[in-house]
Amino acid sequence: MPTKATESSCYYPGALVEAAANIYSSVPIDGDEDNQTITQGTVGVIVSGPDGNHRHHYQVQFLRNILWWVLPAEISPYVGY
Repeated sequence: MPTKATESSCYYPGALVEAAANIYSSVPIDGDEDNQTITQGTVGVIVSGPDGNHRHHYQVQFLRNILWWVLPAEISPYVGY
């Protein structure tokens, strides 16, 4: 029996994601000079998706209260195991 399937994105506001690799920042995170990376596997939640000003970026709230703009290649869906 044929079924109707639709494709949906894994990246929508409220979706859990994790850093796919270390994300380096040229600006110290939270003003901490020794902290310039979000380490691979850090979990976060998507706050907003691409918009008029950030057409290819997602705003993600990572653990430790780090709010960051990332590219889709820098994150992956969180599967929890």
